[in-house]
Amino acid sequence: MSGYFVIFYFISISLLNCTPVFSQTHEINRLESSLPSIKDSIKYIDALNRIAMLSHMNYRDSCGYYAQKAKEIAVRLNYSKGIADASNCEGISNISVNNYLSAKYFNDALRIYKSIDDQENVCQLLMNIGLMMDVDKDEKEAIRYIYMAYEKSKSLKHDSIRSLIISNLMFIDPSLSKSKLKELFAQGKAIAEKYKDERLLLFYENTRGIELYNAGEKQRGIAVQIQTLNKADSLGLQNSKVDIYIGLGDTFLDLGNIETSTDYYKKALDTSRKYGYPELYIVSAEKLYNVYKSHQELDKAYYYMSLLLAKRDTINKATNKSGYNYMNFALNENENEQLRIKESSNLKTITLLGCLFTLSMALVFLIYRSLRIKKQYGEAQHKLHEIALKQNTELQHTNRFNTMLISVIAHDIRQPFSNIVMLSSIFNTDIDLLTEQEKIEVMAELSETSQKSLSFMDGLLEWIKSQKNSFIYHPSKLILKDLIDEANAFFKIAQAKRNIQLILDIPEQTEIRAHQQMLLFIIRNILNNATKYSPEYGIIHISSDLTDQNIVIAIKDQGPGMSQEKVDQLFKANFNDWENTKDQGAGLALNISYEMALMMGVSIWATSAVGEGTIFYISWTSKE
Repeated sequence: MSGYFVIFYFISISLLNCTPVFSQTHEINRLESSLPSIKDSIKYIDALNRIAMLSHMNYRDSCGYYAQKAKEIAVRLNYSKGIADASNCEGISNISVNNYLSAKYFNDALRIYKSIDDQENVCQLLMNIGLMMDVDKDEKEAIRYIYMAYEKSKSLKHDSIRSLIISNLMFIDPSLSKSKLKELFAQGKAIAEKYKDERLLLFYENTRGIELYNAGEKQRGIAVQIQTLNKADSLGLQNSKVDIYIGLGDTFLDLGNIETSTDYYKKALDTSRKYGYPELYIVSAEKLYNVYKSHQELDKAYYYMSLLLAKRDTINKATNKSGYNYMNFALNENENEQLRIKESSNLKTITLLGCLFTLSMALVFLIYRSLRIKKQYGEAQHKLHEIALKQNTELQHTNRFNTMLISVIAHDIRQPFSNIVMLSSIFNTDIDLLTEQEKIEVMAELSETSQKSLSFMDGLLEWIKSQKNSFIYHPSKLILKDLIDEANAFFKIAQAKRNIQLILDIPEQTEIRAHQQMLLFIIRNILNNATKYSPEYGIIHISSDLTDQNIVIAIKDQGPGMSQEKVDQLFKANFNDWENTKDQGAGLALNISYEMALMMGVSIWATSAVGEGTIFYISWTSKE
């Protein structure tokens, strides 16, 4: 913000509507407790959307959850505004996680708001689209949409949203002069005071604190920023708290107080991780990395670099430009559709005239042959219909198998390749941070992970073969402890990162007879779930029990556990069940593991209780 706030600025982008915010947590709790007593469906939808909108400044995941519930009911009742409000919240919840989806949801909401002439929300959506583009570093388009919202807001009767647009305009447009910034500041603050909008008043007060600091009144400016932090905490505005934490970190860094500065950055990192703000998590991690690197504390710098790389890996499509290309097309789709309709209409008219002329010239000939051609055409259509039905059935079977295969690959191959990408990124990012010994260790880890990935592919190929009629099961003697070590190789990095301990309580030379790749596939999927759901500092315990007839191994985790109903359905996933679930690969992988176990004559089952973890058992005969 040139010429006005020289060193620091409020980082957050203010989405949502313009309704004044009082106590965030109190308002959400009040609305949630009132839901069972709301009998009017429209009011119920509005309450769900209100909770979703408020939740953005607290838990972003809750924003998407309540929006989806609201949309399901609104679509059933054909309640246009409820659908638009829910789509807006879905767009907000996907920012920095999947900007393509955000663009789609924002456009859907914008189209509906225009159709019902809701100009206030049209302004809001134009602003939200601009802010989403700013997250994606498309400064030119971001500024264009923010100014579109700003100009349209001038004609609104209820102008509370104008203060919100002004706050974002001050943040996004770096070309604003000092005088223009002061003018906008005064306008925005006056509107916020008029409507008693606590969240925006918080923004303007924090901005005043930064201005005081830059003007030389450093202690007074810091005091104002800390007051706004306490106010944000009392209102339950977690998003604003992260912004202020980062601003205070910048302030104390400027003063040379590294310890206090990094403490605020760490609070920003922890809060953004807890409440689901990936864009602010990245900002915090980058700042910590830069501070420690500039002070030659390379171990700490490397740690925060690894956090940054891991987060970027999970949202590597967050800045996908195709989302905005789609959105720009979609925003103009009404105009494009009118052009297509007009062009199609002209073409149909010309074609119709040509056909009428041709039919007139050939009328006598067509009458003569019409009955015979009609009969031949009917027979051909019947044959084509039979062929199409047969091909469609074959395609459905092929598509089902291919979808299953893709889901398994997406579920199991992601972990080893994520490890490879992260380890490779260390060299691409800043190889100077690594010692020679660390380089050797990283390369050794890369080699091991690559080899294990090839082993996994062998197992997957065996499963594919098992779906064919020519598959023959060939068991071999295996050392059980070595097999488990090999299966767990994919998850060592994830386990070490979360301090998860793997305890093997199995005799060294315990032998079994089984198909190596199939058994690896089964154990690997159980260990994947155990690692995924284990808490930090958790323990995964693997033990074995040998009787005269059977060998049984138990894999126990300390995860959240599950109900008996879920345990009963664990290995019974079918195509219709998992095709519409969010975690297709996980449920299907256990179903495939169960199929593989049947092929080998192995039994597999699980026991669990909510809050007490889960135990998977694998049992096979000890006789050859």
